[in-house]
Amino acid sequence: MNFKDILNTDHEAIVQWLLHAFRWWVDELIGMVPPHWRDRLLKRTSVVAEFHDSGIVYRDESSAEPLPAKPRGSVKVMMPAGKVLTRQIDLPILPMSDIKRMVALDLDRLTPFRADQVLFDTEVIARDEETGRQQILLGVLPRSGAAMVMERAHANDIEPAAIGVSRFGHPSSLNFLPPLREAEGGTAARQRATYWWAAAAILMGLNLFLLSYRDASALDQLREAVDSQQAPVSVAMRLRDKVEREAARRAALLKQQRQNSPLQVLDAVTQAMPNGAWVERFEWNGRTVHIRGFRKDTPNLLAKLEASPLLHNARSLTSDPRAALAASGSFDLAADRRMERGR
Repeated sequence: MNFKDILNTDHEAIVQWLLHAFRWWVDELIGMVPPHWRDRLLKRTSVVAEFHDSGIVYRDESSAEPLPAKPRGSVKVMMPAGKVLTRQIDLPILPMSDIKRMVALDLDRLTPFRADQVLFDTEVIARDEETGRQQILLGVLPRSGAAMVMERAHANDIEPAAIGVSRFGHPSSLNFLPPLREAEGGTAARQRATYWWAAAAILMGLNLFLLSYRDASALDQLREAVDSQQAPVSVAMRLRDKVEREAARRAALLKQQRQNSPLQVLDAVTQAMPNGAWVERFEWNGRTVHIRGFRKDTPNLLAKLEASPLLHNARSLTSDPRAALAASGSFDLAADRRMERGR
């Protein structure tokens, strides 16, 4: 089956396929359950309605006692053995779903009917694990007989929960209701399939068109919003660059002001001058400090200035270098300010 066949299939047929797959899955699970457990799990208490030519007899399925009237709840319709063709066949031990597929393919050989004329169901009646074989009871019900049973059930206000057959006075597990519903669903409303799928295709195409149109419209709106904000963004970028340049210039000015402040240099010279020295002249040009004065019995002033954390390159400006090292007398010294390294 290709994709075109799936599109041409009506909804009810698809539902029947899903139900068939579910029943196959359930049969596979039941087939893996041990037989004595399977009997307990499948045993249900319900009412059996035996259809006879003279009337309908309601019985309790577990006790087989007749009931005075039809109770509420599910009713399992049981037909006489003469209404159903049964046959025992020997097959390998396989899951029930595989057994039913094998019987469906070989139904015209096993019965005098064509596959489209009857409904069938199978039941395991014996199994030999040593030989790998099992005895299968095949039940065949003509579709006309199934239609008559449904008409009679509806006429008596009975909603069948199952359609089985009574063999030798005991009910079997054959159930013709699932294949009956599957057969009815497979032929109903096929002529409306083309219209339903065409409508679904049109709606899907319309949905794709609307989604594409909405995305294109949203993209155009986004592009227009970006274009409309391009000029303000350019102005903001230029303003940001201007602010950053101004901030850098201000930082440089503050750094230069801090380095050229005479108060720090004056404090450094004051800390370096001992008590026995007096400054007569103090000059500061932003880079070099020039001090001139007198001293009395003081150690080397050049070493004092050089030890300052703010000054370096201390030197004497007199023509006689020995005067700078003298213990007393006038002095004329200069020192450079240590510049801060750029971060």
